[in-house]
Amino acid sequence: MSDCRSKRGFVLIVTCIALVILMAVAGLGIDLGRMYLIKSELQAFADSAALSAALRLDGTDQGIEGARQAPAELAAGPNAMMWDMGTRPITGIATSFAKGETAPDPKTWQADPKGAGELRFVRVVASAQAPVIFLRAFQPLKTDAAMVAASSVAVKTPGTARLVQ
Repeated sequence: MSDCRSKRGFVLIVTCIALVILMAVAGLGIDLGRMYLIKSELQAFADSAALSAALRLDGTDQGIEGARQAPAELAAGPNAMMWDMGTRPITGIATSFAKGETAPDPKTWQADPKGAGELRFVRVVASAQAPVIFLRAFQPLKTDAAMVAASSVAVKTPGTARLVQ
């Protein structure tokens, strides 16, 4: 009789431990899947914004200013691109420019360039604080969000623009 009781107690303990592990894995899957979806939405925005900005580069300071405004215009208005399943506006946008022939020169990336003559490359970085539920237990500051970012680089070619990264 006592042998049967001890087995039932062991099964209860193992079941509880397995249930906790299963819930933790499911929670991590939910948070990581949501972050993956947000990254995908931000990447689509960064690609579109980089192409739009590169199309406005024309070798003048007005072209640089237009390229700088292009991502903000894409993120605003009635047809704005949004993240979190189209419910939140994209506000964390950084735009920088570089010179180069076939690839951007890493030394020339500037957010506020002085001369527009040889700038052909545009990099747009979009970032957002992705809300997390289950990953809070693993974050050192116990915040309720994790930073997700996506970037894209486009080049201005004669008459058009194309993505390079």
